[in-house]
Amino acid sequence: MPRSTNRKVAVTLGVALSALAVVGSIAIDRIWQDQQPLLGTLVLVLVSVVSAMLVAESSSVRKDIERSAQAHQALRASEARMAGLVGVAADAIISVDGSGRITLFNHGAEQIFGYGADEMLGRELSVLLPQRFRGAHGGHMAGFAASTDGARRMGERRAISGLRKNGAEFPADASILKLAVEGELTFTVVMRDITERKRVEEAQRFLADAGGVLTRTIEIDEALALVAQLPVPRMADVCVLDLADDGGRMRRVASLSDDPALNARLAAIMGDAPGPDAASAVVDVLRSRQSLLVETVTDEWIEAHSETPELLERQRAVGATSLILVPLVARGEALGVMTVISVRPDRRYGADDVALAEQLAERAAFAIDNARLFGRARAAASARDDMLGVVSHDLRNPVNAIGMCVRALRENPPESVQARNELVHAIAEAADWMDRLIRDLLDVASIESGRLEIVCHREDVRPIVDSAIAMFARGAEARAVHLSHAVPDGIPALNVDAARLLQVLANLLANALAHTDAGGSIALSVSEQASEVTFTVRDSGSGIPADELPHIFERHWRGHASARKGGSGLGLAISRGIVVAHGGRIWVESEPGAGSAFHLSLPTS
Repeated sequence: MPRSTNRKVAVTLGVALSALAVVGSIAIDRIWQDQQPLLGTLVLVLVSVVSAMLVAESSSVRKDIERSAQAHQALRASEARMAGLVGVAADAIISVDGSGRITLFNHGAEQIFGYGADEMLGRELSVLLPQRFRGAHGGHMAGFAASTDGARRMGERRAISGLRKNGAEFPADASILKLAVEGELTFTVVMRDITERKRVEEAQRFLADAGGVLTRTIEIDEALALVAQLPVPRMADVCVLDLADDGGRMRRVASLSDDPALNARLAAIMGDAPGPDAASAVVDVLRSRQSLLVETVTDEWIEAHSETPELLERQRAVGATSLILVPLVARGEALGVMTVISVRPDRRYGADDVALAEQLAERAAFAIDNARLFGRARAAASARDDMLGVVSHDLRNPVNAIGMCVRALRENPPESVQARNELVHAIAEAADWMDRLIRDLLDVASIESGRLEIVCHREDVRPIVDSAIAMFARGAEARAVHLSHAVPDGIPALNVDAARLLQVLANLLANALAHTDAGGSIALSVSEQASEVTFTVRDSGSGIPADELPHIFERHWRGHASARKGGSGLGLAISRGIVVAHGGRIWVESEPGAGSAFHLSLPTS
């Protein structure tokens, strides 16, 4: 019963009771005056009964009024709670009337769409939809209004999207409720922004796809190419890998795109892999093992990380607008750095992109590490086979020589002392030959395991060069080869292991002497350039074919000329290992028929 009706009933009952009391009093008084007590008594009883009935009805009405007031308060409290829930809900809750005009726009809707409630009340709901959906929106609403459904989930057949005030679209989940209030239909839409959920789902699909790609190969070159291509184009326009090799130098690999001009700009920076002391941010990330986000790449940032004007121009030409550098770490070892680059103004990286890049880098690092381990295992197997070849072939020759000399001495010893001495001398030479081969094998094993013993002291260069020349002077004279050397005054002392440096020079001179015919020449020279001292062994021998130059310092590798001359194929590999252990470098220049020049440079500091 409405509260106003209850009040009217209570007032009416009160008035009736008052009127009845007055009428009864008058009637009784007249009856007693007319001396009719029996009739008065009947009237009095009647008035009492009626009064009691009215009082009882009045009490019932009061209770109804109290219950109605309590229900009204409960309703107001429920409405307040509902309004509070709608107001603080994170989802967008929007109500529209039968004509599609917005009548409710909660705080969640304000946060999601960017509009204030005062901006949206009275406007059409279609304003919040992308343009391509607006034409069909009216038909969908009319169909739902005519259906028997009280509620329906939107987007059951296809994804739906919302449109923010700034024009950005976002994916959404939504449901719509239909209610009839006093004969008029109203609709309430509950919409949730699922941008974050979609981002996480897409990231998981991306990482799953990447994992599948990384299992395709264990060849290191193919693995690097696959890793560089992984982020393109889903999260980057360009990906650059800078990998540290065993010698501390960096190797650079880059992705390919559908843009030939961009590929050309990337090709220009392939030779710019940073050194250990470069100003590049790659070096900082590799050392710290911490990712670096450059949300906006400015010219100042590029300039701060470029050492030369030429490098600065090549880096500018790439056109990076935003980038992330992530370390590649596997089994506790920093393998290199992966740089993902955006060249589009509308793609700027943030914290979520860094997290995704780090997860990708973790998988990529293990793929690269597995490929490296496979390569090392294959190299170890090859080394084993090479060593067996050395033992079975190169050691067989001196062993056979010793065996022949021993049999001659045992079965038919020469009568002359000179002949016997020649056999003994041949045995000694064969033993020395075997000893050199064994030392070479041990040196190679030490170099490959990183345990080559180097004991450095400050040493003058001239005595080391003189010792090397003295070792080969008699052999060169016997072969009619002119051997010379030149050490200018003022060459600084070097911090080196003198015995190891002598070993390198001896390997180079022995190699030159083996490939120089009679009448030729060999020259050992020393020069100082910048902060290095360079030793050069130049010969007038047959030279080295161009296709053999890249392999000349490989272990157990021998070209056609070397194969004919014999040897273990370890001398140059050992020389390189010794030079690298000193912090230096070694290389060769040669042309067939024009001789060869082997250079090794050692730092003066």
